[in-house]
This record gives sequence, C-alpha cells and structure tokens, in this order.
Amino acid sequence: MGLFDRAKKAAGDAAAQAQAAQRLAAEQMAQAGWTDGSLPTMATAPAVGAQMQADHDELNAYGRELNRIIAVGAPGESVIVQATDTGERTAGNAWFLLEVEVTLPGEAPYTVRKREMVPAQFVANYAAGSAHAVAVDPADRQRIAFTS
Repeated sequence: MGLFDRAKKAAGDAAAQAQAAQRLAAEQMAQAGWTDGSLPTMATAPAVGAQMQADHDELNAYGRELNRIIAVGAPGESVIVQATDTGERTAGNAWFLLEVEVTLPGEAPYTVRKREMVPAQFVANYAAGSAHAVAVDPADRQRIAFTS
C-alpha cells in the first residue's frame, strides 16, 4: 500500500469515527429529552441550549437541597411503600413520586411523599419494599434525603 492509499484510508477511518460520534451525540441528546434524535441546527440551538441550562439549574438546586438535608438531618430508616413514575424527565432522568415510611429512633413510623429523581440504572433500588437509611430535616419532617 502506497503513501496516498494509506492517507485515503486514514481519512476514511476518521470520517467514520466522526459519523459514529455524531450519531452517539444525537442519541444522548434524544435520551436527555433535548432533541428528537437529530443534532441541533442553528435554528434549534437556542431552544436546546435553554433546555440544557434549565436542566442544569434544576439538577444543581436538587443536589443542593439533598446535601443540605444530609448535613442537618437526623438519621433514620425508611422503607419505600410505593414508587410511581411521574413521566417528568430532567436531563433524561425520571422523576418518581415515592411514598416512604420513615422511622426515627424511638419514634413511631410516619409516611412521607417525596418527589425523587432516579437515574435509569438505579430504578430497581427504589422498588416497593426496599429499605434505605435517610436524613430527616429537623425543620420539616416531610423533607428527607436518602443516604443509602
């Protein structure tokens, strides 16, 4: 194989890799709910960017609230009684409405209804009957964060 044949083959390999990367990016953006599976265009980029930013902001606020509860919360135990997919998605992650029975040491169990984001790979961990350690916000016992 001559020099120019090798150059043509390398260019073809690079083009195939670029196409594969574009397909993967399009799939990921569709899974996140930002596009219909096509790559953004100049016409759609502002809307896609706005949705990405909104998801980013929601994820950050959600994470800050969970971290706050974990920092100040009283430790307890919980059992998920029911988990219902709300149909909402943030960056492709499902939101579930959970009914959780919470028990704090020395107290009777009580029920909390909580909206929780659950990535697809962890849905099985939130099945009815699953047990989790929690932190309970002392200012509002209906606000909990899973710690296990």
